Amino acid sequence: MPTWKYTGKTVTQAKAEESLKSIKGACFGCETHSPDCPIAKAAGEIAGMPGFEALSVKEQIHAQISGALAGANFPIKTPGDLIAAFPNGADTTCQAGDLKMTAGEAGTLLTAADFPFKSAKSVADMIVERAGL
Repeated sequence: MPTWKYTGKTVTQAKAEESLKSIKGACFGCETHSPDCPIAKAAGEIAGMPGFEALSVKEQIHAQISGALAGANFPIKTPGDLIAAFPNGADTTCQAGDLKMTAGEAGTLLTAADFPFKSAKSVADMIVERAGL
């Protein structure tokens, strides 16, 4: 189980993942990440905890898509409505490791026959599947 080095507290893998997702959810979406960014530092500290097993690229992208659409009104019936539901429209960016994808790029993986989407999870499921992650 992961151990938080500042207190020696042992936490479950699920709690560490939840904390990491929360920290990443606070990200302002800068195009570049500075080593001075306290949000990036906190995420790095959690990801670097002894015993922590990092999420796969697929899991990270899925979580970012789901998170970006958390406030969207479902069902989403058209590709245009889906792009509009992302916080920064087609420019909303998900990144994990060397993989970087905008909502506009992800939208090219979908067809009109994929609609309507009933949840953020169903959108994320379809995109990561079509992207081959």
